[in-house]
Amino acid sequence: MCLQVVNIAQLFPEVQGSFPVLANPMRHNCGFSRLEGVLNNIELRARTHRTRDLGTESQAFRILARVMADSPRQLPDTLLRLALELCQAGTAGITVVEALPGTAPIFRWTSLAGLLKERPGGFVLRTFSLDGVSPDRKVPQLFLSPAPHFPFLNEPPVPVVEALMVPLIGAGPGGAIWIFSHEEGNGFDSEDIRVLTGLADFTSSALRVTQLLDAERSARLHAADEIARQSAELEAQVAERKLAEESLMELTGRLLQLRDEEQRRVARDLHDSVGQLLVAMSMNHTRALAEKHLTPTAARAISESKALLAQVSREIRTISLLLHPPLLDQVGLAPGVQEFLEGFAERSHTKVRFEIAEGFGRLSRDLETALFRIVQEGLTNVHRHSGSSTVTVRIMRSPEAVSVAIADAGRGIPKQKVREIEAGRASGVGLRGMRERIRQLGGSFRIRSSHKGTVVVARLPLDDKPDSRRGDPAVPAVSDIPSSLANL
Repeated sequence: MCLQVVNIAQLFPEVQGSFPVLANPMRHNCGFSRLEGVLNNIELRARTHRTRDLGTESQAFRILARVMADSPRQLPDTLLRLALELCQAGTAGITVVEALPGTAPIFRWTSLAGLLKERPGGFVLRTFSLDGVSPDRKVPQLFLSPAPHFPFLNEPPVPVVEALMVPLIGAGPGGAIWIFSHEEGNGFDSEDIRVLTGLADFTSSALRVTQLLDAERSARLHAADEIARQSAELEAQVAERKLAEESLMELTGRLLQLRDEEQRRVARDLHDSVGQLLVAMSMNHTRALAEKHLTPTAARAISESKALLAQVSREIRTISLLLHPPLLDQVGLAPGVQEFLEGFAERSHTKVRFEIAEGFGRLSRDLETALFRIVQEGLTNVHRHSGSSTVTVRIMRSPEAVSVAIADAGRGIPKQKVREIEAGRASGVGLRGMRERIRQLGGSFRIRSSHKGTVVVARLPLDDKPDSRRGDPAVPAVSDIPSSLANL
């Protein structure tokens, strides 16, 4: 009876061309011998066995133990090399059973040593493989001239005279470890079975360890890929948020600049337009009062109107000063702050102490405006929240930076509120504006508070670009801050 021709490349098109060895295990499809015609376990038991070389075997197993501990991935190759030496075989190999989805199981030659070591990766259907006989019967099997029954063995360049197969039994994948003899008269005996059976135990462990290492490596790679993906997503989110924050900072800075410019324009208009109109009205009232034919009632009404105009004029001047003091642009930071502090002390009935170096000099327009607004907003908070009757303002300058410190003797700020303020979570508009101005100019902002009072310190780096129209050179730095502002 002839068996049907089976072509592995047709059965497994997805691996066609990947494994040049054993491509057609039934190429010689007619006239093959029966399995029992090539199996000869009786002769194997009857052969005279060679003397045991326990010293060599002991050394071999010590080598295997060391390799398993140090380099478990090298264990299959080491096993096969030792099998060649101990059994004096021509080729040694490890075959593992695989089951491709939707197809019959196959045996793959995963590792080879000896004359056929250049041909790993070949596979054959389990049904047509001598590798399947030993695992099926669960005992070692000796094949004499197996090519007539397993024609794929005709493809290697050297004949297979004998083949000794030992099944792999254990937690590892199913398969076999085997040795080939390629020379007549060089057969195997029971000693080879004993040695190869011992090596089979190591082989099962080696394959299991390799499986675990591969699974671990795959898990690590998967985890690394997942971490890389999540990191990339996080970096993209951080970059997006950073871009949004930068855009928000730019917008906030522009809004602050527009607000300062608008306040400057309104203050100037109030002073130059409304103020002049009020002066003209007051002059008209003065002329009217000089008329002798006025009745007492009319004279009293005009006099009261003149007094009201004077009050309105003072209010307009105060509003103009609060919006933007003209001295700030005209003569610089020190006179502008001094004028504001005098008005604040008069309106709030607070004793104000102002310290600044004589000849402080000019700064850039943006820096002077920011420092003035910090003082203004800081004193507003002192008046509204601290309950202090005194406040000290000190402006200091060094070659690298300019700082302003505002200290009061009020009730202090709770620690939780201080942390919220320094973290930018304060709800007050003034504090948010103060922090934003400082951040726009790359400065720092610190608060120290207790039941004895609060000290706020803002430090801004000098941009070394004073307004060319203002022309005062830089001056030496002032002395150390007083004890009331120390340890900040």
